Parts: sequence; C-alpha cells; structure tokens
Amino acid sequence: MKNVRLERINSEIKKTLAHIIDTELRDPQIDAMVSVSDVEITPDLAEAKVFITSIGKTPKEEVLSRIKGAGGFLRGKLSKKIKLRVTPRLNFYLDNSMEYSNKIENILKNITYSTKPDDNFEGGSDEK
Repeated sequence: MKNVRLERINSEIKKTLAHIIDTELRDPQIDAMVSVSDVEITPDLAEAKVFITSIGKTPKEEVLSRIKGAGGFLRGKLSKKIKLRVTPRLNFYLDNSMEYSNKIENILKNITYSTKPDDNFEGGSDEK
C-alpha cells in the first residue's frame, strides 16, 4: 500500500512545478512546451525525482539540461509555494514513456496475422 501522504505531496509538487515552469521560468533558449509528467519523492522528503516531457523545436536533451540548470531557481520558488519542513532536492529526468508506447503501438500495428491453419499443427487427434 502506498503512503497517502507521499502521494499527496507528489501531486502537489507536480502541480506546483508545472505552474512555475509554465509561468515563471523564462529561458529564451527553450523553444518547447515543457510539462511535468510525474514526481516521486523519497520517504524522508529529502529528494524528488521529477520526470519531464517536452514538445517543440528545442531537443529534449537540451531542455533537460536547461531545466537542470534552473533547478535552484525552481526549488526556491517551490519552497515559497509549498510549506514543507524541508524542500526536497529536485532531480530531473526525461520521461520517455510516450516514445516507448508509440514504438510498441507501431510494432503491434505492423504485426500480420495468418488466417490459414498451420500445416504443422495436428489438432484433435491422439492417433500415432
């Protein structure tokens, strides 16, 4: 069973960071829409894994690098908006789940099914 308190904190950090990135982070080098897809905080509330996705002209790796560079700014803004005893250190990661799911979907679309019976299958008979 997951800790309900941690889930609430994860949700609040996710929502608040998404808002801060969208409205207060001004980096002219980022020409992409950045969103926070998930947050996983440690039980001691010391660190948080923040998973981000981006869509736009700027390569995802560069967006991640820029967001990591603004980590101190984001943590400071987060500490003012969320009242926790300790504001967690933010570790940013790219969320590649959308690309992975698209890859799997394309693989499944390209599978061809045979409608003819298999010649090697001897079904229903126990005779030898």
